[in-house]
Amino acid sequence: MTEEAVQPPPIPAQAAAAPGHSPLGALDPRWPSWPGWLGIVLGFLVMVAGLGGLAAIQVARLRFERPEILAWVAIGGAVLQVSGLTWLALRGVLVRRWLAPTRYRGPSVILLLILAIFLSTAAVVPFSADATVLVTGRGQMSELGALVLLTATQVALLAVTALFVLLPDALHGLSFLGRRGAARSVGIGLGFGLVAWIGATLASAVAAWLLTQAGIRPEPQAAEQALSIVDPLIAVPAVVIVAPVAEELFFRGVAFNAWLREYGYRRALFGSALLFALIHGSLLALLPIFLLGIGLALVYDRSHSLLASMVMHATVNGISVALALAFRYDLFKLPV
Repeated sequence: MTEEAVQPPPIPAQAAAAPGHSPLGALDPRWPSWPGWLGIVLGFLVMVAGLGGLAAIQVARLRFERPEILAWVAIGGAVLQVSGLTWLALRGVLVRRWLAPTRYRGPSVILLLILAIFLSTAAVVPFSADATVLVTGRGQMSELGALVLLTATQVALLAVTALFVLLPDALHGLSFLGRRGAARSVGIGLGFGLVAWIGATLASAVAAWLLTQAGIRPEPQAAEQALSIVDPLIAVPAVVIVAPVAEELFFRGVAFNAWLREYGYRRALFGSALLFALIHGSLLALLPIFLLGIGLALVYDRSHSLLASMVMHATVNGISVALALAFRYDLFKLPV
């Protein structure tokens, strides 16, 4: 193979353009997007066909000797969708790899989040009975089911971040410890974590009051429900350690930094906070987690330390977990 054959394609002038002018799809035509979209659309149709067939058998009580075939059809459709999403994510890395190091050179943040949700959903499907217990609060969860349900999304976020952002160096120069070291980052995280917990608690009270006034009954988050029924040896590490590390790495490390480099500070700040709030899937927690996301991004931006935002996040979760467990085991009671 000649030297000319391995040279990268010419980099267009806009490849190093200012934020907001990302030439995604214009840099390397050898990697088309259509296989990814084909896998997603075809996989969706196949999955719907399989699930629809199972539903029809259940509702109409139709006779079908091997319903497991339809289940495998649905699983095959899900695999096709994940394959399509993976192709698009890989294409994002390959297409953008010629951008300047100061740019974000990875896949779409939204695409990575959707891929993580698909992967985590696939992981929890075998534990549907445990999921029912978690939602209703009635029954007994298996230890493995509790562990998977509480960590699947976070592990999936870590996986897609490692594969499509960290390994290809899509965010060159990403800061983990900041300029003043780990001890300074931990101190910042602890201090601002206490302030953030107070603010989030007040915001939660306001959100609960507004929902009540609108005739909507506030529902607790899955993590809050888990703390009342799951073994603390599983729930505490999942909520206080795994969640802060994975979510800060993705929402501040990837989402905030990627959008900061591509679209500017304001969109990065509010966009990453909104994404952070939406992923928790709770109407009651939407406002407080959005505000917490803004606070976490501000602390990260000022300290240039992911460790600081991780400790801040862990402090907020840790205080809430400690209080929840205290009430669960009747260590203290509120006066009536």
